[in-house]
Amino acid sequence: MNELELAQFAAPAAQTLLTTMLTDGWQLVKGRLVRIVSGRGGDPQSAGQSLDDLRQRAIADDSPEAREQRRSEVFALLCAVISRDPDAIMPLRELLNEVEANSASIDAEKIHQNATVRDNGVNFQQISGTQNYGSS
Repeated sequence: MNELELAQFAAPAAQTLLTTMLTDGWQLVKGRLVRIVSGRGGDPQSAGQSLDDLRQRAIADDSPEAREQRRSEVFALLCAVISRDPDAIMPLRELLNEVEANSASIDAEKIHQNATVRDNGVNFQQISGTQNYGSS
């Protein structure tokens, strides 16, 4: 994998992983990511601690500048992992595909929107649940 391909993979992957760090789904992803980051013969405890530290910094400061810094850190981590072990890209891709599939289905399940028409105006109210469109 050349540098351009690595960057094209790692940039959106970093954003996806950073977003996941800030959700309840992080604990499901963390174990697998720790194994990928620590690699063969690496220290999973150290990798886990580094990821936990990164997550805590992301939670503590959610400013746009801090988010960009955290995203850059995840990007650098992914680049280092793949450079060290090019075979790591396959489990990373699998993990990212699952994260994206799960977040898409969860987001779709959470949305519920009501529309009420009064005096030729439409009032929308966002509620958690499901979203159904239909005519009556």
